[in-house]
Amino acid sequence: MSLLITLILSLSSFSFADVPVAPMTFPAAGVKTVNISVPKGKISLSSSKNQKDISVTVVGPKKDDGKKCIKSVGLENAEFFVKISSENILFEKADCDFDVTVVMPMTASFDMDISSGSAQVTIKELNGAINLKTATGDVFVQGDVLKNVTAKTATGALNFSYKTCNARADLDFMSATGKTSIKLPASCKIRVDYKSATGKLFNAIGESKDYQVLINAKSASGDLTVNKY
Repeated sequence: MSLLITLILSLSSFSFADVPVAPMTFPAAGVKTVNISVPKGKISLSSSKNQKDISVTVVGPKKDDGKKCIKSVGLENAEFFVKISSENILFEKADCDFDVTVVMPMTASFDMDISSGSAQVTIKELNGAINLKTATGDVFVQGDVLKNVTAKTATGALNFSYKTCNARADLDFMSATGKTSIKLPASCKIRVDYKSATGKLFNAIGESKDYQVLINAKSASGDLTVNKY
């Protein structure tokens, strides 16, 4: 039997923005994937060496706009999820404004699937593959071990920074006008495949035939910057 722990709330005509919210806790054992979907607000994921379980704090909606917001938080099989949606409204146009903060054990490694319309996304010290989609929200990722990354945005800025690149990894970035920046150790061996109509490429590391990291980036006008430590 699958493990299913779910909390589903239908919220309308009431705001939790000024009400203290206690974090919810879920067991981290067996979790392989973290799925976060928030149309507007902030998404923050981080790790703590003192953390044994997954804790999540969800604050919102931040304003009463008359729309019904649906919040789902749960653990099913090997996936932990937080999903915010609006009834009968397209995701990228939803006005349900929430702040979602997730703290996970530092010793664990989870693959992250994150989607947003305009929420700012911050990921710190989590060592897992990332699949991320956003329309206009800026993204800030800081980690230790580099793993596969797929990130798509329209106008948001993508900022990735990793301390080590000891294994093979593919980084795939796609944007319309949003700028992409990635920072890696100077010793990291990379290859860059960048296609853009008017955007520019700056590569401070250079390229190697025996690369560890393959960076694929496509943009209409967004620049790609590769910096080094």
